[in-house]
Amino acid sequence: MKPETAFAGAGNVAFRFALAMQEKGYGISAVYSRTAKSRDRLAKALRANGSQTVSADSIGKLRTASLVVMAVTDDAIEQVVEEMAEAFAPFRDSGLPAVVHTSGATPLSVLRPLSELGCRCGVMYPLMTLNRNKNIDFKDVPLLLEADSPELEQVLDRIADDLGGEHYFYSSQDRLKMHVAAVFTTNFVNYLLGLAFPIVQHDHPLLIPSTIEAVRNAFLHTPDSTLTGPARRGDMETVRKHLELLRSMGLKEQEEIYRLFTDKILKKYHPELK
Repeated sequence: MKPETAFAGAGNVAFRFALAMQEKGYGISAVYSRTAKSRDRLAKALRANGSQTVSADSIGKLRTASLVVMAVTDDAIEQVVEEMAEAFAPFRDSGLPAVVHTSGATPLSVLRPLSELGCRCGVMYPLMTLNRNKNIDFKDVPLLLEADSPELEQVLDRIADDLGGEHYFYSSQDRLKMHVAAVFTTNFVNYLLGLAFPIVQHDHPLLIPSTIEAVRNAFLHTPDSTLTGPARRGDMETVRKHLELLRSMGLKEQEEIYRLFTDKILKKYHPELK
């Protein structure tokens, strides 16, 4: 039986999770957020698909669900846990919902105040950036799961199965490692793309094929075996030309990062040139 689900949080992650779960037959009973506009928007989107979702004005109203998905920013989790524990405490002997958060960097232990009340606690972390303005098929979203009981493990496994993507049970520490790795492969890559665009301005779409091919080859083989470029070859004349160009264009940040990465690559592959 699919658990009646409520959401604490109504941002990007909550929006996409709630709609995806609703599509797979999960009832979304309530949405709570401190911001009335965001909770009303999500509740309205769910009701448009035939649900009776309530826009809850207090976190205590989530208590009657079977599962609460806490989809809030990492720096808000502890405070939301405290508020939820305070609201749920008077009902600790009446049966409380399971609670899961959706953070990659936050340990399961952050939910301990709820666990001590009798809530089963876990994690359902999507290893992809979610945006409420962009539809996404959860078949393409790996889910990293964690639970404090076999019963909740079964529930989370069923939800992940229904959503259709790859899913694995990870410890909090291993999930943190994956989160750090994702920062390198997504956030830092995005930052580097932002540095590349001003160099060629409106011609940046020409970089798409080589960028996609580089990432594809790195995952098909290894980053070490597919790394190319002047620093990898030890071509110091080309490195000099690149740095002169960046300097002449007044792109100080690009020059700084180019030097940093080049120095790291040379140290690894051509220590004799350092």
